[in-house]
Amino acid sequence: MKDGETMPRKARIKDDYGIFYIYQHSSSHRNLFECDHDREQFLTILARTQKKFQFKLYAYCLLSHDEYHLIIDVNGGDLSKIMKSINITYAMYAKCKGKLFNDRYKSKLLKSNTEIVDIINTIHNKNQTPSSWNNYCAFNGLTPINIDLFYPSNNQLTSIQSGCTNCIHSVSEAKEKLNDIACKENKVLSELLNDHKLRNQLIRDFRKHSTLSLKDLGKVFGDLSESSICKIINS
Repeated sequence: MKDGETMPRKARIKDDYGIFYIYQHSSSHRNLFECDHDREQFLTILARTQKKFQFKLYAYCLLSHDEYHLIIDVNGGDLSKIMKSINITYAMYAKCKGKLFNDRYKSKLLKSNTEIVDIINTIHNKNQTPSSWNNYCAFNGLTPINIDLFYPSNNQLTSIQSGCTNCIHSVSEAKEKLNDIACKENKVLSELLNDHKLRNQLIRDFRKHSTLSLKDLGKVFGDLSESSICKIINS
């Protein structure tokens, strides 16, 4: 590299079905959050963007005045478009005279539940009192996050959202549940999977009441591809 040349930006990892840890820091021109009203506006924008792009929100933290943290399940969408929508809309609200953000947002692809739990534990200090600015939602991010509050529990990646009790957390647990359903329907598992109307409804139910990824759901329901699972969920 010649003198005066700048290091090229590192290309982002793209995964339309991935779970990402997002970190954004403010510039020196303005704090991201000057007051709680700013945080309320950010959550409103986040919920609106969530409705538009249908991503899932696993966790967020807005406690600091100069940064925010998100854990997003892209859920078949485009992370760049999601983040562009969030940041541009919030910047328009903030009306900063200079740059609002110090640099482009940072993103990290999380490859396991352990990684997700570790990141959540890092950004949510265990000694802090849970609040609407420091919340944990392990599942079903489609619920408007500026209304429902989610809190960490027992250091585990589990959902404690109302309406999501006894959530399924593993492929083996899901397969066992599916076999139980087949028995109640007086079907063998292959018959249940061949009943596409019932199978598709079960896929949507399992997505709603589990922490399984699209890939995991594909394994449970006869080795379907992630794109097939996504189409069924969105149909």
